[in-house]
Amino acid sequence: MKNIITYLFLPLLILVVLGCKREDDFGSSSDLQPVPYMVKVRYDAAKFGQLGGKGAANSTVTLENISTGDKVIGKTDINGELHFNAILPGTYNITAESAMSKQEYETIFGMSTSNTEVHFGGMKEKAIVNVNVSAAEIILSSGRVGDLVIKQVYYAGSSTTEGASFRDHFLEIYNNSDETIYADGLYIGLLEGNTNSNVTSYTLANGQYDWSKSTGNSIGASANTDYVYANVVIRVPGNGNQHPILPGESIVIAQTAINHKAPYDTPNGQSVGIKKPELTVDLSGADFETYLGDYLTANGGSPYMYDIQNIMVPDMQIVHWASSSKDMLLSVTSRPAFIIFKASPDEVASFAKVPSPKSVTGPLFARIPKEIIIDGVDTTDKELKAPKDLPMDIDATRAFIKDLSGAPYPDYSSYSIIRKIKQVVNGRTILMDTNNSQNDFTTIKVSPRGNAQ
Repeated sequence: MKNIITYLFLPLLILVVLGCKREDDFGSSSDLQPVPYMVKVRYDAAKFGQLGGKGAANSTVTLENISTGDKVIGKTDINGELHFNAILPGTYNITAESAMSKQEYETIFGMSTSNTEVHFGGMKEKAIVNVNVSAAEIILSSGRVGDLVIKQVYYAGSSTTEGASFRDHFLEIYNNSDETIYADGLYIGLLEGNTNSNVTSYTLANGQYDWSKSTGNSIGASANTDYVYANVVIRVPGNGNQHPILPGESIVIAQTAINHKAPYDTPNGQSVGIKKPELTVDLSGADFETYLGDYLTANGGSPYMYDIQNIMVPDMQIVHWASSSKDMLLSVTSRPAFIIFKASPDEVASFAKVPSPKSVTGPLFARIPKEIIIDGVDTTDKELKAPKDLPMDIDATRAFIKDLSGAPYPDYSSYSIIRKIKQVVNGRTILMDTNNSQNDFTTIKVSPRGNAQ
């Protein structure tokens, strides 16, 4: 069981470690010696003008030991600092968050906002704590709170032998507002990023690609701060008023919009059976599907043998496809980030297409301005093998499917990540949206249009 220690009185801070010995770190018979540690939390200097760089008072800071899962939680002082008298040496993920009312935000920062509450978040991954490293700094930023949010991401898939493997992937987009929103023209992007954290000549210090080094991407450091890069961009069809999403309702975008619980025949006549229907889902009632057969054929390729088109479900429009996959895989390995955004077709057509800095001759990725993103979710695995794809002000942390103890569920487990419920107002469910996936999402047995428990 994980331990959570909350510090309420800073002068009395002390971490008591019972029976802890880490021979792997210190050699046989070496006891761990707790060390002092300080976390400094500041507001993003690039975003908040004169107050940028100032200490963020009363921010909640969480240190989670990567090896043990133990958490230490505290609040920053008036200077934005949190001082621990004794922290067990190790590697930690450190998150910081705070919230302000609309009035507080506008008074303090001198900037207007349409949000009734503004959330701030920041994260430092794999921070080392030992006798030689005694401090860390977290930069807080705030993101846009959108009317549309990514509600559920089913990227794990179901059993490869008894379920539907990866064929039952889907995304769910939710109307978190109190007004009807039309999905027509909504874009969805799957982001490209490094799949490991190895630091090389073409990466940043965290192992993520340094996109400023991509051939033809001559916009300097803003290439990494003001843009994201997508290997897949798809678009909801419609003329502007064909696909309404009512308040508190959602749309499901399936990889393949069939009943995955039932046997079916592939386009080439092969019969496919499902041994355990309870492991997968019925997506025949999805709102849209991502059928690539026509796109691949038109571009000199051949359709994927399991990509079945449901003529009763509208197809998503394929806008950009740099993926090597012949189907919309939400990935059980590379852990991409997902974004939704709106822009005119002409604006999207004008997006620069650049190769990754790793390979000049590789595929080209769509460069998308960060400012047009409505919502984004960064996914990962517990070990954080790959760096974040999204900037902190879009998603301060990352989410992954996990059990109640915090251990990750395996791939093909029939589980998904889904937004928590914030409150129910007059029968309308409002979902959590703090631009902090670690807080906003939880895990459920996959359930299209379902809710977190």
